Amino acid sequence: MQRLTSSVQITLRLFVVARWVMLGLIALGWTLQAVRPTLFRQIVSWFPPPPEPIGTSIVVVLMAVANLWVSRQVLARGRATMSLAGTHLLLDTAALTALLALSGGVSNAFTSMYFVPMTLAIQLSPGWAWAIGGACLLGFASLFVLGPAPVGPPGHEEHFLGHIRGMWVAFGISAAFVIYFVHRIALSLARQRAELERLRMTAQQDRQLAALGTLAAGAAHELGSPLATIGVLVADLPLMEPREQTEAMQTIRHELARCKHILQQMSSPELRVGSLAASAEAWPLAELGEALRSLGHEVTIELSAAGAAATTTQPQEVVLQIVRAVGTNAIDACRAKPGSAGVRVTIDVAADHALLRVRDDGVGMPPEAVAAAFDPFFSTKPEGKGMGLGLFLARAHLRKLGGTIELESEHGRGTTTTVRFPLREALREGATDGRGG
Repeated sequence: MQRLTSSVQITLRLFVVARWVMLGLIALGWTLQAVRPTLFRQIVSWFPPPPEPIGTSIVVVLMAVANLWVSRQVLARGRATMSLAGTHLLLDTAALTALLALSGGVSNAFTSMYFVPMTLAIQLSPGWAWAIGGACLLGFASLFVLGPAPVGPPGHEEHFLGHIRGMWVAFGISAAFVIYFVHRIALSLARQRAELERLRMTAQQDRQLAALGTLAAGAAHELGSPLATIGVLVADLPLMEPREQTEAMQTIRHELARCKHILQQMSSPELRVGSLAASAEAWPLAELGEALRSLGHEVTIELSAAGAAATTTQPQEVVLQIVRAVGTNAIDACRAKPGSAGVRVTIDVAADHALLRVRDDGVGMPPEAVAAAFDPFFSTKPEGKGMGLGLFLARAHLRKLGGTIELESEHGRGTTTTVRFPLREALREGATDGRGG
């Protein structure tokens, strides 16, 4: 037989446990009868007639042997199948019929126990549920023949027999309703689980697609600055002196190497993920000033004593990318305003955090633009001059590093951007805490 999923294994294990519970109750009754016969007689006065001991013992032993065989030969070896689980319930139905026949027959009030294998069968399949339901109905009917004839009160024997037959009919109708509606509920729950799994997979794919799109957009945004520099230098090469041409060629080669590195990150997304890991060695915070100076002569750096002495283990490449994005926005704002004094950058340390303030006296932004500044693809620059991803990516990366970015701007008077991040990386500490939990 074809092996099925582990759910069948779990279902069959549940059937075995249910059988052990029933056998345990029978054993408890026998023990009580031997130890406290008076108490036993008081209890059984509420129940059907006492069972025939020899036949009942044989049925109990056979059920225990079957349980042991299923546990050791099937469950322990992972051989559970749908057919085997269904056969298991058929045997339980036959055993229940035998026990009822040996303890009062059709007049036994515990004929309602037939609902137990019927309900368990719903966990298998509709076919098995209806098969077990039919077997239970047939077992109930066989009690009219196998067990003792029902005897009612004197003078009411026929009425009592009609009542018992009516119980059988009511059982059949109830069984059909139970199997149908419970199975419908089980199907509905299964569809809901499948739909939730589909939505989970769709959400995961959407997140992966969004991450890939962010990666591509980030790479395109980073390529804009070096390509613009290369374009300006190439256009001015014929007008330069030999010494200036040599310096320009060195700058072009440097920017081309930077473009190549960005494209390598784009082709290998795992490098982007790895770049968010902590640096192997601490690097000086003063390098932020050097990165900003390379953007243009309009930048003035103010490095405090604490900032000059500080080092950080945050991922250098990511931090420099954030600083370049913020600095480029400030320079562009100053260039758009005639008579601007340029960009002033302050690098400091406060409470084990690096503190970078980038101030410009450029065109500034109105309140509604400030509110949307960190939205993806939002830009105040003319069409074709910016993708609107610099601040969006900067905030996303800073959040990974445990840092923040804040923006204050006044239209016509300039903008101040404040970047703060811990000098010692937050990613590794967070990962350690997660493993420890």
